Amino acid sequence: MAKFELTSLQPKPEFDMMYFMEVAGETRIDQDIMEEFEPFWDKWAANNLKAYEISNPDGEGNFLLIFLDEEAESSIEGIWQDSPTHGLLFHSLAITMVMSAAEGFVPELSNGKCAPLPRPGDVVLGAFEELGLTWNQEGTVNRKYAVLTPYPYNGGCEICYLSETCPKSTVKQQ
Repeated sequence: MAKFELTSLQPKPEFDMMYFMEVAGETRIDQDIMEEFEPFWDKWAANNLKAYEISNPDGEGNFLLIFLDEEAESSIEGIWQDSPTHGLLFHSLAITMVMSAAEGFVPELSNGKCAPLPRPGDVVLGAFEELGLTWNQEGTVNRKYAVLTPYPYNGGCEICYLSETCPKSTVKQQ
C-alpha cells in the first residue's frame, strides 16, 4: 500500500439558509423546524463532523475528506422513521453541513460548483482503511454524508470520477 499522511482538520460549517432551502427543495422553512435544527447542527459540528487532509508524501495528490459519522447518520435515520417529512429535512441539513464544511476549506466550491470526486488511488484507499471507511466502485463511501475532493481545488467535471454518469457533467459524452 502506498504511503500517505492523514491530517485531522477542524471544520467550521456555517449554516446558509438559502443553500439549505436549495438542497431541500423548499421555498420556505417554518421557524419550529429551524429551532429543531439548532441542537443537531451544534452537536454534529462539535462531535460528529470529521475532516481530514489526505496527502501523498512521495508525489502529487492531496485530498479533502469530510463526513458525518455513523452516530449522526443513525440520528437522521431515527428521525426519518418517525417522520419521513422531518427526515428529509434533516437529510438536507446533513448535506448542507458537509458541503458548508467543504467550502470552508475549498472556497471554489461555493456558488454551486460541484466537489469533483477523484479516482481513488492507493493513497486514498489506505487512508480510508485507516479511518474504517469502505470505498465502493460506483463512487461512494460507507458514509451517507461525505465529500472527497482534491485539496486544493484543481478542476471540476474534467477530473471527476463520476463525469460520465453525473447528470450535471459538462464533459459527458452525448
